[in-house]
Amino acid sequence: MRALPGPLSLMVLLLAACGDGGDATPSSDAEPRTTEPSAAPPSVRELAEGNLPLPPGSYSRAGFAPPITIELDSGWRAVQLFDGFFDVQQDVGSPDVIAVQFANVRGVYGAEGPRDAADPEEAVEILGTNPGLTVVESSESRIGGLTGAQATVENAGGAHAAVIDVPPGPLGIDPGRRLWIAFFETDDGLLAIMVGGSVERWEEALLTAEPVLESVEIGSSR
Repeated sequence: MRALPGPLSLMVLLLAACGDGGDATPSSDAEPRTTEPSAAPPSVRELAEGNLPLPPGSYSRAGFAPPITIELDSGWRAVQLFDGFFDVQQDVGSPDVIAVQFANVRGVYGAEGPRDAADPEEAVEILGTNPGLTVVESSESRIGGLTGAQATVENAGGAHAAVIDVPPGPLGIDPGRRLWIAFFETDDGLLAIMVGGSVERWEEALLTAEPVLESVEIGSSR
């Protein structure tokens, strides 16, 4: 995947002060009025599910380990929020839905079903044996200060194909879908960062996801 553009700036809300109308002159001994400062919007918001797109800004998912922060521009929604897995999506509900996903990997699906992967390289190797997937390309990946291994896979058949096991259960792709998946070693185990999109509009999916991937910050929970 090519170099990714820089992160977006956090939107700042400006509040305008309004004065009272009228011609009355206050007496000289009147106490000056004071106003409480308005609370500033949080620098990092918590992802929350909803029917409306999230305001642009910086977001994290409480309880996810390792801690991850992302910057979102307009149009993204938090759709799936589970222990050990979360994502943000655009074009929700359409065949061309674009998803950026983060998961704690509990197994990688190969020829013999889900297997433990010792490291990112082995995870990519296991995916290469999955009969339901075609590996389009693979390479080294660098995100959030970590270096790992990634593969782009496509559904090779006419049925749903499982890719990895995550805490909520198996995660896979349907026919006509493609998944860019990067694996990283962390203190909290194997981490997967993914971009999902349709084969037909794959380049659009990558371009839409690039700013989010470029903004990823990965912390340490230990």
